[in-house]
Amino acid sequence: MKVGFIGLGNVGAKLSGSLLRNGVDLTIHDLDEARVSDFVTRGATRGNSPADLMENCDIVITCLPSPMISAAVVDQMLPHVREGKIWLEMSTTDEAE
Repeated sequence: MKVGFIGLGNVGAKLSGSLLRNGVDLTIHDLDEARVSDFVTRGATRGNSPADLMENCDIVITCLPSPMISAAVVDQMLPHVREGKIWLEMSTTDEAE
């Protein structure tokens, strides 16, 4: 099973790091190139975009800093959702948004 992970911030880096350490076939995406490069050197695959991850992974996990950012990412992923795909949303929520 191929897992995609979007968002390598404080929480996302720890969660995706645990997946990687446990042998999960992990593709990652983040706007911070240094974080992406670190994960790639540890064995993750670099994803080109949220759409790329949804297209090519069985499960996509998002762990993003705000509902506004989550909405923008979801807009990119939705056209690529097919039967059997799983999206796990673990992003920060904010009642003000």
